[in-house]
This record gives sequence, structure tokens and C-alpha cells, in this order.
Amino acid sequence: MASLTTGELAARVGAQLDGPDDVVIRGLAPLERAGPSDLSFCRGGARWERRLAATRAGAVFVRDLPVPEGVVALRVRDPRLAWAVAAAAIVPLDWPEPGLHATASVHATARVDPTATIGPYAVIDANAVVGPRTWIMAAAYVGREVHIGADCRLMPHAVVMERCWLGDRVWLKPGAVIGADGFGHVKGPDGVVRVPQVGVTVLEDDVEVGANACVDRAALDETRIGQGTRLDNLVQIAHGVTVGAQCLIAAFAGVAGGARLGNGVVMAGRTAVVDGIEVGDNAVFAGLASAARDVPEGAKLGGSPARPYKRWLREMAALAELPEIVRTVHRMTRANSP
Repeated sequence: MASLTTGELAARVGAQLDGPDDVVIRGLAPLERAGPSDLSFCRGGARWERRLAATRAGAVFVRDLPVPEGVVALRVRDPRLAWAVAAAAIVPLDWPEPGLHATASVHATARVDPTATIGPYAVIDANAVVGPRTWIMAAAYVGREVHIGADCRLMPHAVVMERCWLGDRVWLKPGAVIGADGFGHVKGPDGVVRVPQVGVTVLEDDVEVGANACVDRAALDETRIGQGTRLDNLVQIAHGVTVGAQCLIAAFAGVAGGARLGNGVVMAGRTAVVDGIEVGDNAVFAGLASAARDVPEGAKLGGSPARPYKRWLREMAALAELPEIVRTVHRMTRANSP
């Protein structure tokens, strides 16, 4: 871990410093476990405020709440964002030295930049390209004619199938699969016939794909994930989908074939988009929402089928009152019976 003073932290994230600027921060910890050399943050709300009142942290990112005596307040508009920036500086990623492990398999026609790192039992297939400072970790697979840009990280058992393209600073978490065949099958008189999936998958710069998540190759053209988009663990992106830039798609979410997501879309856990529909920029899906028709820009949705979030909340509140309404109707019916 690196050591930074409170003054250096404030300068790094543009925080207003409330306290001395020479307190040395050496670690990261939650409010309830932080000590005098640790940095923490407070998001706000009753539960967080109780923890803040009792913290022993050396410094805390906080918006406008009071902090205990002896704790340095680093006042920012978004404490969690400031924490993310500071945490990356205090605990930098330990990137390995370049090199090719003796057990790795690199095809003679592959082009691996000399500054790249290829780990144990990794496989780089024919005519693949691995860019500068990229780290291919143990047992990862890079298929034939794959292009991987600079500063990427493929974690253990990540897979990139043939002819797919990864930009710079792309991270694939353990078990992520890029470019597997899409679910293309047609029923014929003699049984199910497989539809060849001859397209590719493209991940633009700064994309991250979570553990055991899948981004399928297109049937004919491409499946594309836009710049800076983050996919959580166990997300499924089907063939021919386009996901815009800076989207956040949480665990167990699924986007069916041919759908189009705009920029800045947020999909919470276990949400879904039906095949072929379009989702506008900055739309937000609450947990379990499932959209079966086009979604306008900036919409906030809930429920299945998805509908405007506030309407869905009203419906859920009314549904909770339904048992009492039924009981009231039964009482009135019995009272009016001859």
C-alpha cells in the first residue's frame, strides 16, 4: 500500500479539507473498523451516520455531516466516488513484470508485445495479437485472429473466441466468455438445425466483464459493448446486441438478441431486455424489471412487464392493501345477504 497525507488526498480528489493536512493515511477500512491511519467514507443515511459518529478513522470522505473529534473530514459532493479514486491510489494494482511463462502455449504466428505478460497454461492461438502491457493470466484462452489492445487484463479461465476484438484497458474477470456462439437454432422437419454464428464480438476501451459473464458473437455482423461499460458477474449479452458507452449492468441481467441499449443505461440485478427492442440513453431498470417494448430516453422502470417506476410503486402499494379490501368486501357482502 502507498501512504498519502490528508492534504495529498484532498488535492487528488478536489476535497475541502476540514482538519490537519499532515495526517498520514496507510490503509482503507469501513467506518466501524477503521483506525487512526485508515481512510473511510460515509454515504449518508441513518445507518451510516451512526457508524460515522463512532468511527476512529484517520480521515473520512463525507458530504456535510459532522465528524468525531480527531477525525479529518474530506468534504466532497460524492463520497463514494472520491473513495474510489483515493483507494486506487493507496492500493495500486500489482502488475507483474513482462514475460512468457514456460507452460504457456503461444502459436508461432501470434504477435505478443514484448511488454505483455503471459501466465501459466495460457493459450494464444494462431494470428492473435496481444498489445503492450497486457496481462494474460493463468489458463486464459485467446483464440485465433483475436485482437487484444494495450493494458488489458484477462483473469484465470477467461476466454476470447476467434476473431473477436478487445480495445485498450479491457478487463475480463475469471471465467468470462467473449465470442461464444449465440443461441441460433431453427426447428426443421428432422429436428433442430444450428444456425452458424459467423459474426464477432467487439469490446471497446475500458470495458469490464464480470466473472462467468457471457457476451455472445453475432450471427452475421457484431455484438458490441461500448466504451467504459461494466458488466457484472453472470450477465448474459446475446448475439447481435449493441450496448452503448458507460452502461452499468448488474448480476443476472440479460439482454436478448438484437436489442440496442443507448449510452448510460443502468440495469439492476435480474433485469431483462427482450430481443430486438431499443432502450434510450440513461434509462434505469429497477431490480427485476423486464422490458418487452422500446424504452424512451431517461425512463425509470420497474416491474415485469416494465412500466414507469412511480406507477409500479403505486401498484405495489395498492397490492399490499388488497387482502384488507377483499375482507371488507366479504364483510359487506355477508351483511347485505338476505
